[in-house]
Amino acid sequence: MWWLVAAAGLYVFRGKIAQKLAPLLPQSTPQKNAFFGHCGMLLAGCVYALPIEFLGLGAVKRAAWLASLWSTIITAGLTLKANYGAPPMPQQLSIGAVKQLMQGALQPWLQQAMMSVDFHFLFFSLIFVAANPSIFPLLILGRRSLWSVATHCTKNPEDGGMLWPRFKPTWEKLKAKEPEVLHYSALGEILLALWLTASLLLPNRQFFTCFLYWNYLKTRYAVPRSQPLHDKAWRQLGQQVEPVLKMAPFLQKPIDMAKGWFKPQYQTR
Repeated sequence: MWWLVAAAGLYVFRGKIAQKLAPLLPQSTPQKNAFFGHCGMLLAGCVYALPIEFLGLGAVKRAAWLASLWSTIITAGLTLKANYGAPPMPQQLSIGAVKQLMQGALQPWLQQAMMSVDFHFLFFSLIFVAANPSIFPLLILGRRSLWSVATHCTKNPEDGGMLWPRFKPTWEKLKAKEPEVLHYSALGEILLALWLTASLLLPNRQFFTCFLYWNYLKTRYAVPRSQPLHDKAWRQLGQQVEPVLKMAPFLQKPIDMAKGWFKPQYQTR
């Protein structure tokens, strides 16, 4: 869990780090920070997708996995700070101070930030930092990063360098099918949850990751911006399994319980 130590170190020395980096980034803007962060995610994700473990480069593959996630975490965190300000921090590092913060000043900030897609994917990435590496989470993150990078390059083609003119025709085709792409992206998020649940029966099961990921899906279903996409994806899955439910009606009870777990949070917003 060395990444927790790294995160704590970044937090403790965040002021000094910002002072050192500020002269190196004189022209930096929130939009460019997000652009470079998503580029980093795509680059690291492409490295992870290569079968380099067969060349004895398993450590590089693991580093690419972590770089993909941390690129998303840092990018989402910076975007949230630019849009909503920095979250309130406890005056002292104690359980009492943290508890008081969670029950008080942090709540208004969270209520705003949770409506943002950046908060969702920050949560998503943090879930998988300590999980077993897999290409499936990176495909979901990669789709979003590709959309962000291409959208930025459409408005600022000079930032895309030599690659953007070559990729632009492909992007225009993808953009024309955006509703379909977003639908399959939401479907992929749900299928990942089902796979994590099914893998609980396997030796490499991840109880905590599975639990946190279902809470992530609940958040996605609760927020008005992403709820229509996830509702449509859930309905499609429901149509696919309907013949199975007719053959095994005892499965309807746990499905109804799952529906009840999702709905209350959405209705209170």
